[in-house]
Amino acid sequence: SWPDVAFPSMRLFGLLQLASAAGYALRGAAPQPAASAPLRRARSLAMMPNSILEEAAEAAVLTDPRSSTTPAAAAECAHGGGDTGRSALILGWFFAKDRELEYVRRMYAKNGFDEVVIRPSKVGLISKPRGWYRTLRRQLQPGRRRAEPRSQSVDSQSLDSLDRHFDVVHCMSGGFLALYVLLRSKVGLRFSTLLCDSTPILPKPAAFTRFARAYLASIGLRLPLKLLPERLHQWLVEGRWWLSIFYIKMKHRLLTLLGRLQGVELNRWMSGPVDWGLSGDYDRVATHALGTIYEGAAQCAGSEIIFLYNKADPFIDPADVANAAELAREVGLAVREVETSTDHIKALFSSPRTVFSLLRRGGEGGEEAAAGDAAREGGGAAGGAFRSPSG
Repeated sequence: SWPDVAFPSMRLFGLLQLASAAGYALRGAAPQPAASAPLRRARSLAMMPNSILEEAAEAAVLTDPRSSTTPAAAAECAHGGGDTGRSALILGWFFAKDRELEYVRRMYAKNGFDEVVIRPSKVGLISKPRGWYRTLRRQLQPGRRRAEPRSQSVDSQSLDSLDRHFDVVHCMSGGFLALYVLLRSKVGLRFSTLLCDSTPILPKPAAFTRFARAYLASIGLRLPLKLLPERLHQWLVEGRWWLSIFYIKMKHRLLTLLGRLQGVELNRWMSGPVDWGLSGDYDRVATHALGTIYEGAAQCAGSEIIFLYNKADPFIDPADVANAAELAREVGLAVREVETSTDHIKALFSSPRTVFSLLRRGGEGGEEAAAGDAAREGGGAAGGAFRSPSG
């Protein structure tokens, strides 16, 4: 529910001191807050003997995205070279309604995509460290039976059905985190074009605090924002995340001591992002998420990442977009940054011509369409983003 995104639980105040003391005893020192610094940079491919992303975030086994694709994968990625018979995976935004996602499906079908798979981004799983842990553990723990879909709704596809190539993966807002969790779960998802629409929303408290405050403002709840300064709000989010991460670490350690095999990949995640988060190094956690996604993008030769965003969008930090785009270029991926004047995740609803011009083979006309839309609309800010886009 939206309070889970906007505010930490009030039980935090009673538990924070106890949990902090336990954590200090466990590690022998108090966690130090991460410095407010840009994402770590890798210097050059030539200077990294193994992997530019491995050094940055232990996220990949990549040497050079332009030469890491196998011939079989290249042939798969090249399938469907025209504008018809194409496939798309849509990773929806937080709180999206089924009818809104069905509208997205229809828009893609209308524009020549024969296969359109929709996956909502469930707030309880995608917006919390414990949700990431539950999802990864369900997929990575040896011998664990994977749950099959229980309905035919838009989110009923099993993860095994995503072990394939898509021409386009469209991440809308929180869908970027959903993609990170999918790829860390070792789902064999491959794609030729990644459209980051009003995202990345990175796995760090500063990004979630910004998102939460923008969401509350968009639904008219401005009084809580006046009563809760942004710095205090972020401190509460950091406290709640620290408690969640501490719980994850203790549960994992207990299960390991009891002889429950957790799997190499899950152990690696625990000793990487979980430990970094516990020490407050969220910049490194964010770089790990980007590295994971860029490693997925590198599986297709000539793959491209498109960042479509509004600099006035209060839900995202333009600096996060710029840093993510720069890191993608540094690892050798093709990148386009396209500015739009539409509200948060509204480009597909307000100016579909912009989106599908970008996704056309070769991408001709996308920037021009975005510029034309901006001229007509006069550069709106991103308010009211979660009212129904389809009316």
